[in-house]
Amino acid sequence: MDFAPGGTVLVSGSSNENTVRLWRVEDGQLLGSFTGHDRPIFDVAFSPDGTMVASGSQDSTVRLWDVSTGKSLRTLTGHTSIVYSVVFSPGGEMLASGSRDEEIRLWQVSDGVLLRTLTGHRLGVTCLAFSPDGATLASGGETDHLVRLWRVSDGALLHTLAGHTDLVDGVAFSPDGTMLASGSWDKTIRLWRVSDGTLLRTLTGHTDQVMSVVFSPDGATLASGSWDMTIRLWDLR
Repeated sequence: MDFAPGGTVLVSGSSNENTVRLWRVEDGQLLGSFTGHDRPIFDVAFSPDGTMVASGSQDSTVRLWDVSTGKSLRTLTGHTSIVYSVVFSPGGEMLASGSRDEEIRLWQVSDGVLLRTLTGHRLGVTCLAFSPDGATLASGGETDHLVRLWRVSDGALLHTLAGHTDLVDGVAFSPDGTMLASGSWDKTIRLWRVSDGTLLRTLTGHTDQVMSVVFSPDGATLASGSWDMTIRLWDLR
């Protein structure tokens, strides 16, 4: 799921109906349904200006949708397995997709051109996040349990962050871009210094897989969600 800029609209992807849906947050009204994928949808994301939605599916494709009309703008093909994650760059000119085919693909949003392919993870790329300035991309691995930091401009691997002992299911940059949080099925959250990949600390307390991590806008608090049916708020100060 993802909120549109301003927080008034929510987008969701269905795993049993292969449908993208838009909802009005105020009253929960369904605003529209987008159909075209023929397999379950694993991730959805709003563009920074709120005019487009991207969706990644088990059908190995990424689709871009026009929010105002519900029409499919284009289908991005090239992945050969499940697309686990999709994320727009902060400026909205680029889209990153991560797949079980071990590849990260960077696409030009305006015309769907493939800009570059990043490889290095083993078996699957489960989660992605752009840094606030759009210069760095973070990725989490399915079976290698690694977090990788990539330079967006040329696709160079900057750092490989090792320490998790199970699938990495969430990555998030702090608002100032200096810190990265990663959540894992090993039940821990790890905080890393982006500049050199140093592990700053490991947060423990969840009793099941950590599925999601997100920083507060001021960077002082980290939220984590887990299969243990809890959300935890961590004071980073």
